[in-house]
Amino acid sequence: MTALWPQTSGPSHPLAHLLPALPALIPVLVLLLGLDVYCLVNLVRAKSVRNAPKLAWAIVILCVSAPLGAILYLFFGMDRSGSSGGAVTRPPRAAAPTARVQAAQAVVRTAGLAQLALTATGLTRDYGGTGLFDVDLAVPRGSIYGLVGLNGAGKTTLLSIIAGTRHADRGSVSVAVDRRQIAVCPDVPDFDSWLTAAEVLDLARSLVAPATPPAVRGAAEVTTALRTVGLADAANRRVGGLSRGMLQRLGLACALVGDPELLILDEPMSALDPAGRADMLSLVAAMRGTRTVIFSSHILADVQRVADQVGILRDGRLLYEGSTRELMDTYLTPSWLLRVAGNAEPVAAALAAQSWVTKVERAEPDMLKVQATSIEDGERGIPAVISGCGARQVSCEPAAADLESAFLALTAASETAVMTGRARP
Repeated sequence: MTALWPQTSGPSHPLAHLLPALPALIPVLVLLLGLDVYCLVNLVRAKSVRNAPKLAWAIVILCVSAPLGAILYLFFGMDRSGSSGGAVTRPPRAAAPTARVQAAQAVVRTAGLAQLALTATGLTRDYGGTGLFDVDLAVPRGSIYGLVGLNGAGKTTLLSIIAGTRHADRGSVSVAVDRRQIAVCPDVPDFDSWLTAAEVLDLARSLVAPATPPAVRGAAEVTTALRTVGLADAANRRVGGLSRGMLQRLGLACALVGDPELLILDEPMSALDPAGRADMLSLVAAMRGTRTVIFSSHILADVQRVADQVGILRDGRLLYEGSTRELMDTYLTPSWLLRVAGNAEPVAAALAAQSWVTKVERAEPDMLKVQATSIEDGERGIPAVISGCGARQVSCEPAAADLESAFLALTAASETAVMTGRARP
């Protein structure tokens, strides 16, 4: 029987003829997608690009037909000067410590492991040119150790590695106290806003000292910690209503509630007003001898006030480690303010003629500022010169030396050494 209607095949899909070739096209599509992803990652990591802003290049890569957009970026947008994310440039090594600094470090390290709370060797954490590089530390037990450096110097990274919250790429940390006796207070403490200060502290106590019976000693320890940091009146206030400075104090209280042997504080004075900073510094200073404290700060006056040991970081490298006094004695020129009765010109001329005097200048009409090659030369020589001139001394006192001046002198010396090629290989 003949069909009344002719049989015809249905309309074919426009891309049906490409189906047999689809398996061969998959590698090409993956390659194009990978090229776009590579360009986008490079764009995000790059510190700078050429010929257009980053946003414009992102639009080109995503919207222009592949692979044309990616190719345009590779040839006309990618920064090939070495500042892009594809190239890693490490900072230059710091200058080698002076013989005097090396001797001071040797005294601490050879004092015996029993007298060191913490030692670190060759700590390195590379974030692509920034981070830490070959940092050694020796922290005496019972000391207040101030870690000094500008923002971005690597202080938080170093403290995090010591605390165990980050891992180093290489190097080692040895702590001579029980890990359960280490407490950390971050630079920005964060707590659940609906809890009260006392509840936050009791939670911290239960975590760091679970063996303490809460009904017997727990409440007393919470009260003591709150009183220690000046938050006794805020015990029942919810955390969400506390100021930034009060949160900083609460973070310190959480660190203290377990009575740690080693206390690590990251910028503990950063959010406090002058009165709060003074209280916090007094609290830290009172811990000397009873527990070891490592705290970081970029406020040099705070470090000078409480720290007996100091480590100075710059661009991820430790420029100096030793006593605060040793730092100032090494990198500051000793000077005195000398006040005499009557005409000071003969005394100034006599002092300027001495070989151990590096500079004499008039500070006031009857006051001279005298700089010497060493403290001993000045202490012995100034009275002898005054006596030889027959002048009457009213007063002679050392000019105030501060950690900031020593810090600037040390970093300047380190930069000069690097520039002139005297840095460590």
